[in-house]
Amino acid sequence: MTFVDSDPWREAFVANLLDRLAGQIVEQGDDLLGDAGLIFPSRAVSSVLLIGQRGTISTADIAKTLDQPHQLVSQRIDLLIKFGVVERTDDPGDGRRKLLKLTRRGRDQYRRLQPCLSEATQAFVELFAEIECDLSAIAMRAMSALDRRSILDRVNDMKQASGQQNDKEESASLS
Repeated sequence: MTFVDSDPWREAFVANLLDRLAGQIVEQGDDLLGDAGLIFPSRAVSSVLLIGQRGTISTADIAKTLDQPHQLVSQRIDLLIKFGVVERTDDPGDGRRKLLKLTRRGRDQYRRLQPCLSEATQAFVELFAEIECDLSAIAMRAMSALDRRSILDRVNDMKQASGQQNDKEESASLS
């Protein structure tokens, strides 16, 4: 337990808590991948999966599809290239553009990844039942709600409502 976990304002630190949870999941995901003989980190799984499903794809298209920063995806791709899982090739339709594809080793890793993902999915289903909360669904709902109305908008709405309440109380006390 950390300082913010027991602080009266702990709800304001939800990002800290979720970041720690994500870190724990990533660390345990790395262990799961290693146990399955996979050589890349869990944070690169979505890129390997996407390249495996698409056959060839650019780094920019991976970033767009995964809604992740291009620089972050580039770093992960560089790591996958270093591990011999992915290679860059010229795009026959655009000489300036590079495409990514799985190497022979990458195709083997991709085949081994699929049962690992199936097992991870079942483990998360079990976890969600244990904690009586589908974290994936809740995370999606929270992101959608924040897309519709940001934290700043929510705070400003509360301030405005509070200001209107204070104005009514002041008017009543003057009467």
